[in-house]
Amino acid sequence: MVNTKKETKKYTDLTPDEIKAYLSKFRKFILDDKYSIAQNENRQENMDFIEDYKIDTKKEKEILLGIQYDDFCYAVDNDNKEFSHEKLYIFCKCQELDYWGTLENVDIY
Repeated sequence: MVNTKKETKKYTDLTPDEIKAYLSKFRKFILDDKYSIAQNENRQENMDFIEDYKIDTKKEKEILLGIQYDDFCYAVDNDNKEFSHEKLYIFCKCQELDYWGTLENVDIY
């Protein structure tokens, strides 16, 4: 049996200009409403997070638009065959959110 799965590479050596250029494009997509957050059976964690912290579209955009250069962690190759030509940029944004009446600082990836 042959393993045809491509090895996913992790990129930590992106330049500040590369990350900032990515964020510029990212922000344009957010402002133009050309994005979605996966909410299906494979993304139960996303659905639970949105419900627990009462994230509506306005808050979603606020969080996404607040991502800054220094929130960057790394990038990886997309392991989805259909999108294997893409790199996925991973950011961690700390955000104060309301968890059923209690404000919490939450790391969002």
